[in-house]
Amino acid sequence: IQSGCDNTSRLPLCTPSAGRVKLQRDSSTPIGHVPALQALEDRSFYTHKERKEAGFAGTRKDVLGTDCFLPFGHCALSLKAPKEPVCTPEGWIYDREFILENLLRQKLEKQADAKKYEAQEQRKARAQQAELQEADQREIDEFRRAEQSLLSEDARHKRALDRSSPAGSMSSTAGGSDRPEKKLRQGELLVVDKAKFREKSFWAPQCTQSAAPAELKKVDTTTRCPMSGKKLRVKDLIPVKFEVYDQKMLQEGGGRGVFCCAVSKHPITHQQAVLIKPSGVVVLESVLEDCVYKDMVCPVTGAKLKGKDDILKLQQGGTGFASHNEVEAKSFSMIRSFAGDARTQQGHLPRAGFVGLHEPPESAVTQARMRQSG
Repeated sequence: IQSGCDNTSRLPLCTPSAGRVKLQRDSSTPIGHVPALQALEDRSFYTHKERKEAGFAGTRKDVLGTDCFLPFGHCALSLKAPKEPVCTPEGWIYDREFILENLLRQKLEKQADAKKYEAQEQRKARAQQAELQEADQREIDEFRRAEQSLLSEDARHKRALDRSSPAGSMSSTAGGSDRPEKKLRQGELLVVDKAKFREKSFWAPQCTQSAAPAELKKVDTTTRCPMSGKKLRVKDLIPVKFEVYDQKMLQEGGGRGVFCCAVSKHPITHQQAVLIKPSGVVVLESVLEDCVYKDMVCPVTGAKLKGKDDILKLQQGGTGFASHNEVEAKSFSMIRSFAGDARTQQGHLPRAGFVGLHEPPESAVTQARMRQSG
């Protein structure tokens, strides 16, 4: 730019760099001159705004709506109103068909993993036994070689003396056992084991060494709840008897407020509901003091309760209100992806969009000259 322009033209200096403060050159400053203030304000680090614009360490927040939460009484696997509802000791509600299928699949997968682990341990045991046998065989071979060396020591010395003498060398060359190896004749091919030479050919795909398989850990064959992750068996499932509030909504697949309290007949949306284990009746927690704890009897069926352990709190239904449950979701990423750029480009790009970022410097200089000449 300095060689192609004279000092009379005035161009704005608007070339920001990462880690440097954006400065605008004064009209009286000649082209190519770096002001002293710019050198003073240079930084050896990136600001949060620069890192965010570059796409590093970004956190995305979003507020979840009502449709993101499961209504009360719905199966946590099928996401629908259960036909035969059951409850876990932690208060999660499932449809018996879906939870039994899930537990069976878990059992089969864990059994298959356990068989793989047992096969691995058997291979390790066989390898260890083979190493012990090889060690014992090496000791036996060393002992035999040492024993035979004592008996054949005199014969070796005698052959050495024969080779050192001229007569002995002639005899050994004529028909002795220490004759040199036979050389190849002209046109004769040497038989070579190519597989042995290919072992060091790392560039060949069939000879490339692969990493050893990861060692399997001991498998816990216990089936667990899909939601809580705690131990769950079929006999731990508790049958539930829901009171239907809206039969039409239930036939359509369920919805918010499809079930109600068996005592007050109020629809249950986000309120805390409890299960009376002996009878399987679901009531609101607010009616326990007046209708259950006084006589320790189920108000619907009359079944007796042994204590407060027969009262089980069920998982509450979710809503889109922050007072009922957590509605904010966060997602942190170290490096921004291309999909994130396409989705949130309005948040970190200038008003000119990609054109303003990728505009070549020559065109910027040309436009500035045209503006000043005009």
